[in-house]
Amino acid sequence: MYTYRMGWIGALLLLGACSMAPPRPHASAPTLAPRTQAQPMPAVAPAPVLPAAAPVAASPAPAATMAPVPAARPAHTAVTHRPAPKPAPANKAAATAVAAPAPATLQVSGHVDLAAARGQQVDAGEQSDTLVYFVADKGGSRARPGRYTVYTHNREFSPEALAVPLGSTVTFVNLDDVRHNVFSVTPGAAFDLGYQASGEKADHAFRRAGIVLVSCNVHHSMELDVLVVPSAYVVRVGADGNFTLTGLPAGPGTLHFWNPRAQPLSQKLILPASAAVRQRIVVTRPRLTTALHAVSTP
Repeated sequence: MYTYRMGWIGALLLLGACSMAPPRPHASAPTLAPRTQAQPMPAVAPAPVLPAAAPVAASPAPAATMAPVPAARPAHTAVTHRPAPKPAPANKAAATAVAAPAPATLQVSGHVDLAAARGQQVDAGEQSDTLVYFVADKGGSRARPGRYTVYTHNREFSPEALAVPLGSTVTFVNLDDVRHNVFSVTPGAAFDLGYQASGEKADHAFRRAGIVLVSCNVHHSMELDVLVVPSAYVVRVGADGNFTLTGLPAGPGTLHFWNPRAQPLSQKLILPASAAVRQRIVVTRPRLTTALHAVSTP
């Protein structure tokens, strides 16, 4: 009985002690007491050495198919390349000179036929004594004047036919032992140089375009035909009768034909011409000594 009571009393004491003891912390957060002294880490046993495995050839991984990603570009991608601006001209006149296109130049080609009137004869190659010149209705280039000489010898003029540019001066030199009096009564181009003794000379400027007939007041048989050409567009016909005038201005004008043995002829023309020109000339005078000085390039 005594033993039983003592056991019961011990159990009660034990229960009282448990009820007075402080509560235990939660199991998920144990409280570790701080170490007061570094403790050595337990030795780790080395891993066992396994036998080397046989090499296995690695198969290449299949290439992943990926959609191309567009390259990123800046917001302003369009670049416009513009030529550097031309420097501004110094003044308005210079700007006009730069902007104005060069005037167009044209040409005319053709053929001249020489025919002989009754009692006359045309020699081979005589077409080369023919001049063709173009006079524009407006504008065009004028011929450059020059200085030329005509001699009076054996009571004749030498040459007997002369072609010179408008404004040219002709010097008449007397090579005979007799006096001569050179003059002209051509309307609009009349002149009189007076008497010239042997060895004397006199000048005259021809300032009217066209044919000027010159004579000697002492010897009425002496005659000189002077063709005064007002244009720089002049060409001498070839021995085959062909000719080409170049550098002509566009627009209307007149094409003139002159041979010292025939009357002068002309054709109206508008450039550019659509076809070649053909002209027939009938000679009515004997052949003359000729000097064609009017041929020039504009």
